[in-house]
Amino acid sequence: MNTLEQRIIGISQPFNETHLLKGIYIAVIHATRIPPHIGLIIGGKYHSLTVKGQDINTSIEALVKNSFQRKIPSLFIKIKAHPTFSEGYLKEHFITNIQQFPKVDIGVATCLSPIKLFFNEVFDVRVENINFLFELIPVLYAEGLIEHASALFINEKNYQLPEYSEAEINKGIMEVKNLALSLKK
Repeated sequence: MNTLEQRIIGISQPFNETHLLKGIYIAVIHATRIPPHIGLIIGGKYHSLTVKGQDINTSIEALVKNSFQRKIPSLFIKIKAHPTFSEGYLKEHFITNIQQFPKVDIGVATCLSPIKLFFNEVFDVRVENINFLFELIPVLYAEGLIEHASALFINEKNYQLPEYSEAEINKGIMEVKNLALSLKK
């Protein structure tokens, strides 16, 4: 597969909320937005690093309900089970990865930062040259770590991850921060 083909994710499973209760998933929220937001679902709980801070142990029910209510295009990429570590251990490990960063901020961290640490430390994936989700996915395919994907509010069977730049990430961070400030007024 060439790099472009690896950025295309085959949505081969129909969405089923109960599937998210077991296993590891990369959750791509606002999947069609530039940049999308990403977190991990491990053992039925969603975790991510956001502009507001650390989002830890969010229930799948709350995540899915919000996605349905707001019709948020979301992609759920199933990661193969770890051959040694339990889901409980992996969940605690990822929470520790998130806790290494106070929040998403320009020049500090993105939502990808704790995910890179996780895949490096737990699955021994080389991440030093990865700065974007569209760079991580081909590496995970090459390592044989992606099982399948399902989606909400994405109609394609083959979804191409959007490409974006660091400037677009920084712009997205500023937009979210400015929105939060305007809501406080």
